[in-house]
Amino acid sequence: MPVLEQDQLKRLEEAIEKTGKLKDYYVRKVRKKIERYIEDFEDISLAEEISADIRSGKTKTIPYEEIKEELLREERELQN
Repeated sequence: MPVLEQDQLKRLEEAIEKTGKLKDYYVRKVRKKIERYIEDFEDISLAEEISADIRSGKTKTIPYEEIKEELLREERELQN
C-alpha cells in the first residue's frame, strides 16, 4: 500500500510548486502529524481500557472529596 494516494501526491507536488519548499519539508510535517495522531490514539485506547475496567469493577475509583480531604490533611501535617 503506497504511503500517499495518487491525488495526495498530486496535491503535494502542487504545493511544492506553489511554495517553492522542498518535499522533505512537507514529509517532516506529515510525520509529526502522524506521530501526534498515534499518541492520541494510544491515549484514547488507554482511556477506553481504564474506563472498561472501572465499569466492570476491576478498577476502583476514589471520590474527589476523599482525595481533597486527604491532601488537605497531609498539608496541615506538614505545616505543623
